[in-house]
Amino acid sequence: MATSSDRDIHVLFEEDEEYDFELAQRRMEAERAAREEEAFQRNTLNLDIPQLPNGKTHHLFISHSNDPPEEAEWAEQLVNTMERDFGLKCLWPKRDFTPGHDVGSLIQSGIVSSVKVVFILSPASMESRWCEYERNFAFGISVENKENQIIPVMLTQCDFPGILKTLNYIDVPAGEDYAFKIRRCFDEDTRDFEHLVPEMMKYWKNEKGPANGTVTKITGEKNLKSTLRGPAWSFRDLDQHQRYELRQLGSKFAERVYYEAKDIANTSACMKYYSTIHSFRHCCGICCCGTTFCILLMLLIICIMVASDRKMLNSDFLPALVLVIPLLGAGLVYVAHVQMLKRLKARIQAYSLMHVLRTNILINYESSRWRPTLEVMFYDLQPCMKYLCDVIYESRDAGEAVPDRDREFQDRARNTGKHQILSCIERNYDDLFRNRFETSVVNRHPTLHKKKCICEMLEKEVLQMCQNQI
Repeated sequence: MATSSDRDIHVLFEEDEEYDFELAQRRMEAERAAREEEAFQRNTLNLDIPQLPNGKTHHLFISHSNDPPEEAEWAEQLVNTMERDFGLKCLWPKRDFTPGHDVGSLIQSGIVSSVKVVFILSPASMESRWCEYERNFAFGISVENKENQIIPVMLTQCDFPGILKTLNYIDVPAGEDYAFKIRRCFDEDTRDFEHLVPEMMKYWKNEKGPANGTVTKITGEKNLKSTLRGPAWSFRDLDQHQRYELRQLGSKFAERVYYEAKDIANTSACMKYYSTIHSFRHCCGICCCGTTFCILLMLLIICIMVASDRKMLNSDFLPALVLVIPLLGAGLVYVAHVQMLKRLKARIQAYSLMHVLRTNILINYESSRWRPTLEVMFYDLQPCMKYLCDVIYESRDAGEAVPDRDREFQDRARNTGKHQILSCIERNYDDLFRNRFETSVVNRHPTLHKKKCICEMLEKEVLQMCQNQI
């Protein structure tokens, strides 16, 4: 039987439910009014669908990373929002790129045919090679046309490249209406690009130049298959994307050096039999063939020993023979592969060192499990050469200056500096490409990640050499 206190509690619950319902109703009315106000504000900001200029096929090019998948899903939602709610035609690579075509060419044609480029910024997109290529190409087009085509949208907190820090961005984590702000970019005049981002103009005029140690990697590709050794590998001619990357290094000789190194690599046995060593399937096939050959050779030896009545054929000798011969064959194959690899790397390094003072380009062959790679590095040695020559020249005893002798000493100083630099690079070639040098103390010449430059590494050695000569 319900008491009076129970009835009072029941009445209170009913009053609370009515209060919550009324509160929810008021909240819904406030949200509806806010949406109507936002829609009214948008209609007063000339949000009609903008006309596409001549030569343009899309309003927006969407640049983002596909890893992690959440970023790709967010990009897909952005594309749907811009097309459904604002009528902007988007070029989304995942949906609109034609399969089987060169990716670099598709990116270039897509950015050129789009009015604006939306960069979705995140730690993953900062590390993506294709996103970096899209940023560089879009900035180049913007500088060339003197009109800002860039719309940065920060999806996740990350460190921007220096060139992006000159632009205001849309902050998604802060709750900004990114779709509305992207649409509003079409109603603002962004043609005075040189006035908006002067630092970017300086960057594209190469006033600063690339840092020493900047590397571009070009991978090999498979050729036609062979029944025995599988597909051979070779380095192909540069496509548009690779040519653009080499030009970004800052040396007009980069393409020529690559083609010379390509010819050296393609004619080597290391590339011809690359799949034999690095493909598990073909390596097993070679081992099976080698084992069969070793067994036949062992049977031949046994027959010879039996025919000659030698008593070496006992229970201890046969297992040792079975184990030693296959291991010896595998060891010989491995040694042959290592020697071919060393010979190829030495040939490419010798060519690179012979011309580096003129080309400012170093190139290295790297063999991995997946595919061979040519690493092209920019390194301007002239400032290091000049500094070391000054160190050698200033270390001589003070005395009466004789012009002829002075000129002769300068030539000797230059030859000594050249020899020291090339010897140092030859000794530390792999460390130079792996960026294993110590961090610079003086920052005399710009290097990637502020590592020591060549003259900083050699300064003490050269001074000690000069003191010994004196």
